[in-house]
Amino acid sequence: MIEIFTAKTVEEAQEQAVSAFGAPASQIRFEILEQPRRGLFGKLKGEARVKAEYEPMMQQTPVREAPAAPAAPVPQQPAAPAEEPAVQPDAVPVAETVPETPEAVPAEEAAPAELTEEQAAKAEHARSYVASILRSMGLSDASTMTVTESGVTLTFDGDGSGTIIGRRGETLDALQYLASMVSNKGDKEYFRITIDSCGYREKRRKTLIELAKKISKSVLRTGRSTTLEPMNPYERRIIHSAVSEIEGVTSHSTGEEPYRKVIISSTNPRKGGERRGRNDRDRRRRNPEGPRKLDLATSFEKDYKRPKPEDELNAGLYGKIEF
Repeated sequence: MIEIFTAKTVEEAQEQAVSAFGAPASQIRFEILEQPRRGLFGKLKGEARVKAEYEPMMQQTPVREAPAAPAAPVPQQPAAPAEEPAVQPDAVPVAETVPETPEAVPAEEAAPAELTEEQAAKAEHARSYVASILRSMGLSDASTMTVTESGVTLTFDGDGSGTIIGRRGETLDALQYLASMVSNKGDKEYFRITIDSCGYREKRRKTLIELAKKISKSVLRTGRSTTLEPMNPYERRIIHSAVSEIEGVTSHSTGEEPYRKVIISSTNPRKGGERRGRNDRDRRRRNPEGPRKLDLATSFEKDYKRPKPEDELNAGLYGKIEF
């Protein structure tokens, strides 16, 4: 009896053969026709195909026909025990690869993390808190939650998204700050909660990166440092990260919250004397002897500049006045 069994792994296909024939694996001859291939991230692609051969009649005949001595050695066929080592080498390496599959897949897919009960409670607390504020404002409180490596992102999409975001995300930042304070209150382990609406965070991140590149080019061209407007810590980190990838410029923060700013500077600033233009050079050629002196050539200028009598007598500030 020969049959071909298909399963996700070779081991499962062999188990199907054992249950189908109702015989131990040692009495079944297996031949692996196809094995599943290991793809990206350790995932298995395709299925395993195993050919199983089992001869129940030949093994039962010697038991029933005891008087037939010549027939006894034929069905026993020492090939059955001799083939046992051939079955085991094929099965052992396949069995060793089976446990690797559940270890590789969760390592990639489950890494972004499943929330603990405490973290899930914090996320739900923050969501309900922000939703209550939006309802009191007459806005939609529909939201979705996304688990990230550092925490969760709560996205509120619906009518009035502009009101939720505010001017340059100020309202969104305020909601995020309040939600974080409420959910992490009285707990030493901080759980990061990000509030977003209509993909504003990603759009703002791209805008800040382009701003950092533009300012860096200007600093490289002029050699002058440029101070940006006050930003929150999240946006300052985006600026610092973008500037760090550009050669010739550096960045640092200055000031105190909430007015802390980022300053982008050149690593090779120009000296003040090197910034003289052509007009400065022409002026120096026209006046090589320095500033022009006053010429008292005319009689009017001589009379005007002639010392007064009170100057010659060193009279006091308030002298005698005669009428």
